[in-house]
Amino acid sequence: MRHAILTIAALLICLASEAVNLHDRDSLAMKERLDTIREARITSDRASAVAKTQTGHKRLDKLDFIYGNVVFSSPDIIKSLQNLPGVSAGTELMSGLYVHGGEGSDNLFLLDGVPMYQISHLGGLFSSFNTDVVGGLDFYKSGFPARYGGRMSSVVDVSTRDGDFEEFHGSFMIGLIDGRLQFEGPVVKGKTSFNVALRRSWMDAVLAPTIAYLNRKNEDGETIGGTYAFHDLNASVTHRFSEKDKLSLKMYYGRDRLGLGLTYPETVDAVLGNGISVTVSGEDELEADIAWGNFLTSLNWDHVMNEDMHLKTVAYYSGSDADIWYRWKDWIFEAEGKEQYDALNETNVSKVSDIAATTDLDWRLDGNNRLRMGASYQHHIYNPSRNSAIDNDGSLLETSSGKRYTGDEFALYAEDEVSIGKRLNMNAGLRYVIFSVPGKFRHRLEPRLAMSFRCSDNVDIKASYTHMNQFAHLISTNYLDVPTNCWLPSTENIAPMHSKQVAAGVYSRLPMDFRLNVEAYYKTMDNLLEYSGSNTLFPPLDSWETSFHKGKGRAYGLETELGWESSKLSFTTYYTLSWSERRFDGIWHDWYHHRHDNRHKLTLMGLWKITEGIDVYANWNYNSGGWMTVPTHIYNPGEVFDRYYTAPNNVNLPDYHRLDLGANFRKTTRRGNERIWNIGVYNAYCRKNVVFVAISEREDKSLYGEGRAIFPIIPSFSYTLKF
Repeated sequence: MRHAILTIAALLICLASEAVNLHDRDSLAMKERLDTIREARITSDRASAVAKTQTGHKRLDKLDFIYGNVVFSSPDIIKSLQNLPGVSAGTELMSGLYVHGGEGSDNLFLLDGVPMYQISHLGGLFSSFNTDVVGGLDFYKSGFPARYGGRMSSVVDVSTRDGDFEEFHGSFMIGLIDGRLQFEGPVVKGKTSFNVALRRSWMDAVLAPTIAYLNRKNEDGETIGGTYAFHDLNASVTHRFSEKDKLSLKMYYGRDRLGLGLTYPETVDAVLGNGISVTVSGEDELEADIAWGNFLTSLNWDHVMNEDMHLKTVAYYSGSDADIWYRWKDWIFEAEGKEQYDALNETNVSKVSDIAATTDLDWRLDGNNRLRMGASYQHHIYNPSRNSAIDNDGSLLETSSGKRYTGDEFALYAEDEVSIGKRLNMNAGLRYVIFSVPGKFRHRLEPRLAMSFRCSDNVDIKASYTHMNQFAHLISTNYLDVPTNCWLPSTENIAPMHSKQVAAGVYSRLPMDFRLNVEAYYKTMDNLLEYSGSNTLFPPLDSWETSFHKGKGRAYGLETELGWESSKLSFTTYYTLSWSERRFDGIWHDWYHHRHDNRHKLTLMGLWKITEGIDVYANWNYNSGGWMTVPTHIYNPGEVFDRYYTAPNNVNLPDYHRLDLGANFRKTTRRGNERIWNIGVYNAYCRKNVVFVAISEREDKSLYGEGRAIFPIIPSFSYTLKF
């Protein structure tokens, strides 16, 4: 099958002989009534030398978010990336990003060069990246330049804008479940600027009256409680000392808070030992409080040595934590007339912090040779802990566990972007990484090579080969990216994960302003971990190194992009044919499907700028269903463990598809401000897409499954004012 994919790619190269280079699209003039100077600078960057060489690279800028498809009336970086070929979204509406067969934890997310560990709010409905301050992003799924490291599946490098040095302006947005405020301007005109953006949800304000109404209507006395809110803040101050020196202080803070409560009254009619009949009442209680988020801060110094040499140094702190507390109380009335409470209090905390510095030199040796080199040092601190107290009728049993890990990661890299003649571009790089934890020292070499050959003015052929290592593991007992998971390092017993990937493709412009890109890839992954312990919500902290099977994975596929655009209309089709498999000898003796092994994925996207003030968009998504492990039959009925399983991920879920629609209505107010109304519909024809399968038993002890769908049609709206 791999040979067939490469053969198809070769044939498509021949068919594209009348095409133009992909990057001619990127250099097309883009019109936007506001911020034309900043947009022109971003557009110019999209035609950079690196973008001409790497495979699997996609550049998104501010215009892609302004005119792109939005969910819940808010542009979202992760949702935009989920549309791309080679990327699986995972669970519906979540911020999952499963690239070329990888997991969600093996993607490197950078915000202004600072790694971010928690990248979503509200379980994934919103990402942590506020597009009000985002200037652009570079997304790599293969052909990674040597300057990136630490993860093995993809790189999402997000950069924020400096504040305006000449005038004040901003924007305000109010939507269905959240609101945003952004403001920027000069502190010292021409010298110092600031940029601040704040987001907050108000689901807590919506939930309060809803829960109060439900509790009044509840006749059995059960009382429920719940609240949820998230907020985040981006802030930066930038000072220009001269044309050659710029210093920026940047900060991000994001926090989610979820509270749950349930009180259930119980009444017992009993006869005491002396024959007296009594009616006794008590309450069962359940409470939970979950808080999680990030704090990032960095000091960035940009120094221009001369017109050909640029030095950038960043010192930063990145911290992420999740704090989960819950209490459960069970009321029991015994026949002897004694009331008893069994209670459990448990707190789980997971923290990871990085204190680090990086320096990068960008040196244009001549018009055909661009050298990049740099070094980075990261001090990692992992600090998971658990404390529990069980109260059994006054008998208290307290336990605690946890361990503090530290790791030091040092990296050196060099990469050379060179043009050989008029047709061949090459990016050759090498990254050397040292990772040390107490008792273990590891070092790795990561070679990187990407080449681009221009067949004609119309066609580019590209190929790449990369090695990536990952020394951090997201330890989980389930397949969801939830706050119960915790980050832990490679240790003496746990080796770093490693991937090798080769990719090749053709990128072309066809007649009548069409563009066609085709890329094939093959990827292997080693030292993967799969949980093998008991069914628990939280991963084991004292024995986690022995509670996981070690295995490997492989993924390969073919990706295509066909697009067309004019000044008013644009249309893009993405299609992926892919395979993703795992092998864990401690679980199964052969290769089996990865849970996100979606054989086919098709995305159709359209945008129509009807007038200067009205644009409408549509987005249709289809993919083959994922995989799930379910029991196939029962043996020894009545026993505790009586269900028989065959291979892991043995059931293919139904295919997934949905249609999203939306429209923006723009108008300039009397004061010269821009007003935007956005109206959108998620899952317009209300497709009931199966998220999981519930297994039940019939009376004859046979098994049957029922698909469960969660998300119906969801309308949304927002109002934005730019001032």
